[in-house]
Amino acid sequence: MNGGQHRLGDDDWQPATSAPGELYTPEGQIKAMGAFARGATNRNPRTRAYQRSMARTAAAVMAIGIAVIAIISLISAVF
Repeated sequence: MNGGQHRLGDDDWQPATSAPGELYTPEGQIKAMGAFARGATNRNPRTRAYQRSMARTAAAVMAIGIAVIAIISLISAVF
């Protein structure tokens, strides 16, 4: 065997990497917001393309949402 390493199969169990309910505690929410802020303000040139693609996706989702709201409001105004 190579250094005693064991590859996990599909049926092998692994424990969770975070505490249960971590996102529902104030500490977990603070950690999540901090991680988001670090990722959003990261100026690493290797991640710029990924950030641009995610920004395009977010803009498209927002545009679709605004269009749906406008169509619903127009339909409700007519009927």
